[in-house]
Amino acid sequence: MTITQNRRNFLASSLGLVVAVSLPLRGRAQSGAALAFQPDGTAATFEPNAFIRVGEDDLVTVIIKHIEFGQGPMTGLSTLVAEEMDADWSQMRAESAPADDEKYKNLLFGLQGTGGSTAMANSYTQMRKAGAAARAMLVQAAADEWGVDASTIAIANGVLTSGDKTSTFGPLAAKAAMLTPPEDPPVKDPKDFVLIGKDRPKLDSQAKSNGTAVFTMDMDLPGMEYVVIRHAPMLGGTVASYDDADALAVPGVTAVHQVPQGIAVYATSTYAALTGRNALTVEWNDSAAETRSSDQMMKDLSALATGDTGLMIEESGDITSALTDAAQTIEAEFHFPYLAHAPMEPLDAVIEVKDGSAETWGGFQFPGFDKQAVAGTLGLDVTKVKLNVMLAGGSESPICRL
Repeated sequence: MTITQNRRNFLASSLGLVVAVSLPLRGRAQSGAALAFQPDGTAATFEPNAFIRVGEDDLVTVIIKHIEFGQGPMTGLSTLVAEEMDADWSQMRAESAPADDEKYKNLLFGLQGTGGSTAMANSYTQMRKAGAAARAMLVQAAADEWGVDASTIAIANGVLTSGDKTSTFGPLAAKAAMLTPPEDPPVKDPKDFVLIGKDRPKLDSQAKSNGTAVFTMDMDLPGMEYVVIRHAPMLGGTVASYDDADALAVPGVTAVHQVPQGIAVYATSTYAALTGRNALTVEWNDSAAETRSSDQMMKDLSALATGDTGLMIEESGDITSALTDAAQTIEAEFHFPYLAHAPMEPLDAVIEVKDGSAETWGGFQFPGFDKQAVAGTLGLDVTKVKLNVMLAGGSESPICRL
């Protein structure tokens, strides 16, 4: 027997309620969300960005398009959704969105990425509208189920109520998924906020505290090898020659290769890889390496800042006239030391290549760039590369750095 099932019915039967919104242009960030499904279940004009999943177990999972490396988007964006859905905080969950510049783009960047304190700014209206749409669909599902007017239904702490009838989200999820999402659902007046601006436990704190949170370095695929790189001790240094005999003699070391960044050691365990790296004999060419002291670098940068070689980004007004006519002027020069990106988690990524495609896991700050980097390095079409964005222990993108 052949069963014909459209996309909406499949999602309804397998996932509960899935809500998606699409804001294709930066200018629409303040204009409301265009919902991704047409009444017949086909895709709308713009490919949908799925952000909310409501399961039959009452759990509300928010798909987070911004990487979580300690700055809090999993909690912040989930708060926006929970507020508009009138969900109970205990039922909220969050998971990272996969790499997809079109579906999960930063509305201020035009591509998927995290930086410049833009996660909340670009997602504020988008995620609230998504939550409001989910709420409206659940309310309508309850109204249809109970035979009451939707205006009589209230929601608080994840429970819908109308007279003596009550329900949590789960039992209504499949029915709600069959409804047509509202095109521009109203959002709350800020005076009615219950969660936004209030202190709540972060969604990822417990998992990070008890060790259950999965970072890239926790990955363990069958037959996986571990690779570390011996870098030049001076920035800009290159390999002149190397001897890998002692490294290859280390139990567990499987290979040694020169790469643009230095010498890579492959092994069956992290310990073997690190031991093999330490056993390498490398002669470095420092002819193009950075040799200036920190003081000299600061002097050179100061000279560039006060010279006429800088690039003008924006010019407004007449600063010369303003300073001439000022009653008092204050002049100061500020120096900032070199600030290293030194995350608590080592810069890492896991890549599995098979059958002409690649799948990789890592803390990708700009997944689209990293996806292209993987494809270019492996000689694959970018459509053959899948990136999974993991929790990260600091703000660096591993593929771009390694």
